Amino acid sequence: MKKILLVNPWIYDFAAYDFGMKPVGLLRIAEHLRREGNEVDLIDCLAGCTRAPDKYGFSKIRKERIDKPEAIRPVKRPFSRYGISVQEFKALIERPGRFHSIYVTSVMTYWYPGVFLAIKLLKERFPKTPILLGGIYATLCHRHADRFSGADFIWRGDYLKKDRFIEHHFYPAYDLLSSKDILPIQFTEGCPCRCSYCASRILKPQYRLKDPVDLFEEVMHYYHTYKTGSFVFYDDALICNRENIKRFLRLVIASGHAFNFHTPNGLHAQFIDDEIASLFFKAGFRDLRISLETSDEHIQTYTGGKVTTKDFKNAVRNLKEAGFSKQDIGVYILIGAPWLGVDKVLDDIKLINSLGAKAILASYSPIPGTIDFKALVRAGIIANDTDPLWHNKSIFSELLQPSYAEKIQEIRRFTAKLNNL
Repeated sequence: MKKILLVNPWIYDFAAYDFGMKPVGLLRIAEHLRREGNEVDLIDCLAGCTRAPDKYGFSKIRKERIDKPEAIRPVKRPFSRYGISVQEFKALIERPGRFHSIYVTSVMTYWYPGVFLAIKLLKERFPKTPILLGGIYATLCHRHADRFSGADFIWRGDYLKKDRFIEHHFYPAYDLLSSKDILPIQFTEGCPCRCSYCASRILKPQYRLKDPVDLFEEVMHYYHTYKTGSFVFYDDALICNRENIKRFLRLVIASGHAFNFHTPNGLHAQFIDDEIASLFFKAGFRDLRISLETSDEHIQTYTGGKVTTKDFKNAVRNLKEAGFSKQDIGVYILIGAPWLGVDKVLDDIKLINSLGAKAILASYSPIPGTIDFKALVRAGIIANDTDPLWHNKSIFSELLQPSYAEKIQEIRRFTAKLNNL
């Protein structure tokens, strides 16, 4: 039996919010390793450090203000490390024991300083133990990670070559988590769309679906095992197969349990018919998020044709008729994209409000490997080797156009005012 340590590093950012965020990929690896006969241990730098939960149980993450890295030093706003303290991390890795190997995961490309710090401290404590780095940053910024992370191996893509995602009764090792009040679930993997700004197809080339009965059994497993009643869908394309999602929702409703479901990744408006809207309401969906990005038809076509304004209006109407209020219908609008003007963003915010929904501003960021990123490089707007810190959606618009930062803040204040009417 091999003993393996799994590490979920800190977040380094200007802001961070716990929207059911858990290291699901790492916990799938943990369960896979256990089924292969290994012993695993987990250090989650984001565990047990949230504060001030909202009405749904989501919280802000504990933070410590730190100096900004040199690449983004000109940005005039506080920068923080989110999660447990460095001292707490050191205490955790000082526990007795040796490991055969250490797996470190990574998420946003611009959170890499947290990854680097974790690897540095792990190297100091376990100098002879090989460290493998995987995850989203390691995949999208593989060369950067290879040059600077300090890891012994950089894994690109999905570590699990076995088809574990749709395997019957294969669940992430959630027992390793300190809190299980809200858990992520996933019905689908990948996405059938080809949006110009999205890396979903790079990370997961195939679009696959679980059996609706299997997903329902998974939900019930968490409910009976951990008393979990709130779930967050991690899907990029949850409802693109309408019949499958309807079947799952009918099973949830028939169970008679009062669950809460959340969709932070955004739903495809074209698939929200009146029946799905009604099933969402009865099944306990809360704070729904719909992806619009923009109502400009030319940009909709350019970015992949995922949504039309007509489909969006129909979706909102169906949700309202099913019983959802304005505060439970959030609509993502892109802001800060190089091909999207301020006036159009303001028009879209007003449109959303007029339909009885609330606008959620989604700041644009360039993601390596996407169509948009390649176009920005060809246009000379960014360099192919731009420091991943500038991929951060909070500050990319300042790199693009420094004077735009204050305008974005004005739009945010305007949006908040309309949303509270």
